[in-house]
Formats: sequence, C-alpha cells, structure tokens
Amino acid sequence: MNSRKLAEWLVVLFFAVVVIIVFQQIMTDMTESGIASGGPYNNAAAYPRAIAIIISVFLIILLILRFVTHSIRAESRQSSEVSTTHTLSNLIRPVSLLAIFAAYLWALGFLGYYIATPLMLAGIICVSGLRKPVQIVLTSIITTFLLAFVFESFLKIVLPGGIFKLNIPW
Repeated sequence: MNSRKLAEWLVVLFFAVVVIIVFQQIMTDMTESGIASGGPYNNAAAYPRAIAIIISVFLIILLILRFVTHSIRAESRQSSEVSTTHTLSNLIRPVSLLAIFAAYLWALGFLGYYIATPLMLAGIICVSGLRKPVQIVLTSIITTFLLAFVFESFLKIVLPGGIFKLNIPW
C-alpha cells in the first residue's frame, strides 16, 4: 500500500474514531449527567450528535466512492506503467497537524481558550507553509477573537478560561 492510500485510510480511521467517541460520550457521560435528554433545543448532545452523523455520512460516501473507483484505477494502472514514489516523508505534515490539534485539546483546559487557540492556529499556519510572523500573529489572534465572539455572543457557549480564568464578557 502506498503512502497516499495509507494516509487516506488513516484519515478515514481518525474520523471514524471521532464519531465513535462522540456517540460513546453521548451514551455514557452526557446521559449520566442528565444533559443528553430532552428536545433538540435543550439537549446538549444534539450538536455533537448532528456533527457526528454528518461526518459519518461523508465517510460512507467517501468509502463508496473509493470502492467504486478502485476498479477504474486498477484498469488505468495496468494500461500505464508510470510509477510514482511515495515515502513516509509525505506524512510529516498531516501527522504534524494532528499532533498540534491533539496538543491543543490537551492544553485547552489548562491554558484556556484565549491562550491555547492562538498558539494552535499559529502552529497550523506555520506547518501549512506561511512564514511571515506578522501575518501569523495577526491571523491567529483575529481568528481567535472572532470565533470567541461568535461562540460566546450568539451561541451562548462559555469557553474555557484556564488557569488565568480569561473570559471576555461580550
């Protein structure tokens, strides 16, 4: 299996695990806490359940497309013997992005949203190839505050304050 196919399967596996974890949390922790019951407007599990269902639908579509196009690709490979070399170095960027996101999720409760998010965004921007420090800093900070404004003002979601208890009363 070449590294591109491996990377695609790792992405499918990653999102499948995310979906499984979401439904596991809804059925256990959220149900025990009494926040996964009621109608869609007062049910804290409604949003993650909807996102998990959407991800599941896209995964199923992706797998069907991969299955259907597999035979077409096999025929085209037999007709043209051009080979491309894929190495594990092609996986450095996707693995780095997943590591940054995992570190962000780990640090979010401790550092809080307003510290962890700009750091995560700056890391993602750097790994993606932008090297202009002013653009990296401005983009990270502006994006952090815009998302915080939307989540806290319109959706009424309190973002983690972390050890410094940083929260902005919008």
